[in-house]
Amino acid sequence: MRIAIIGAGSAGYVCAIRCASLGATVTLFEENKIGGTCLNVGCIPTKALIAGIHAKHIATDSGILGLSASDVKLDMEILQAHKNKVVETNVRGIGYLLKKRKVVVFDGHAEIISHNTISIEDDRLDYDKIIIATGSKPAKIPGIGVDGKFIMNSDHALSMTEIPPTMLIIGGGVIGLEFAHIFSSLGSKVTIVEMMDRLLPWDDDLCSRAATKFASNNRVDVILNAKITKLFRDGNDVEAHISKGGETIITRFAKALVATGRTPNLDRKSLMRIGVEHDKKNGIKVDSYMQTSVPNVYAIGDCTGGYMLAHVASAQAKVVAGHATGVNSHPMRYDNIPRITFIDPEISACGLTSAQLEERGIDVSWYKFMYMASGRAKAQGIKEGQLSIAVDIDGKIRSAIIIGEGSGEMISFFSQAITMETPIEQLEQVIIAHPTLAEMAVEIIEVATGHPIHT
Repeated sequence: MRIAIIGAGSAGYVCAIRCASLGATVTLFEENKIGGTCLNVGCIPTKALIAGIHAKHIATDSGILGLSASDVKLDMEILQAHKNKVVETNVRGIGYLLKKRKVVVFDGHAEIISHNTISIEDDRLDYDKIIIATGSKPAKIPGIGVDGKFIMNSDHALSMTEIPPTMLIIGGGVIGLEFAHIFSSLGSKVTIVEMMDRLLPWDDDLCSRAATKFASNNRVDVILNAKITKLFRDGNDVEAHISKGGETIITRFAKALVATGRTPNLDRKSLMRIGVEHDKKNGIKVDSYMQTSVPNVYAIGDCTGGYMLAHVASAQAKVVAGHATGVNSHPMRYDNIPRITFIDPEISACGLTSAQLEERGIDVSWYKFMYMASGRAKAQGIKEGQLSIAVDIDGKIRSAIIIGEGSGEMISFFSQAITMETPIEQLEQVIIAHPTLAEMAVEIIEVATGHPIHT
């Protein structure tokens, strides 16, 4: 079985490794950098920067633990060097794994010539299966140019070593909030402009309220139900025209960041040539096994739209590897997807949103457990945070939301519970080590079963 994969991001390289381990002969094509968006200009580098921010917060906000620190400074050049080293090390690691599994890697732009032929430079290569994993790119705002210095996208912002006194962030989703966290923590006065009526508009209202509280606590100005009509460099500043409620607000910032999400990265010429159904905005159309309208052509990751998350891309990659090689096969599902916004405190969610539950006619009861009832939280000086779960009439968890320290680590417990469709009576039997924050997962299940201990 000869398999070609176009794109070596979180979807492509995972698929290549899995296909090779299942006995296929795999060729991987990448025109930029192995690791794709997540590793090079996305989740990994932003979390490296946020790690520095978190360490700074611990140093300055731990008076209750007897820690007295004043004039704590964060050296951006050192932090950027750490971020770059993390990225470089991970890229080398992936390259090693690909080489170990005998995956052939081509550098350059691969073009699909037919349903089983790929062209790169002057070569034409034939395969049994083709898997498209071309990822995504930062979305653009019509009429607004990005110069990379004054008006930036997320790729540019990750490389900044000087902290601007003021920063405009266009978009109040996950990307915008995480950069607001980074820059406000480093001393920038941040303003977020969001078109919708709340932050994190595509998630639960509880998540949005937590994001609003984060903004208030960190002196981040938020302008909702507004859009940018003009944005341009004027001298050493950026002038922004913000339309809200029929009026136009004209203001100036040192820098502006366009964080309006991402859009599928598509080679539409190739897709149209072989008849793969796709949409410029929503990406390549696939079924539950990630097959396109052309039977031996698959698509995975951000280029298919939907949840543009690295762990979703990797999950899709494993589905395709099993289906394409015929070794094993199970459909992709999306009712168990964890979603994390890495701000302070972290906002994590998993499963269907309240709106999705309502749309599907699924009746649930919501339960909550507060961090203040956790012994470990008290010991760490954590004052705020809560867990919420939605349980259906069959006693199965359909949704979970955790807002607080370590929520990103805890949310996976509920992803597993949703995936396995485990009744809460069985989950109540799980034993989690004490004292940990993680044991709150069982505490909230005890609330749902009517057997609470600490609340």
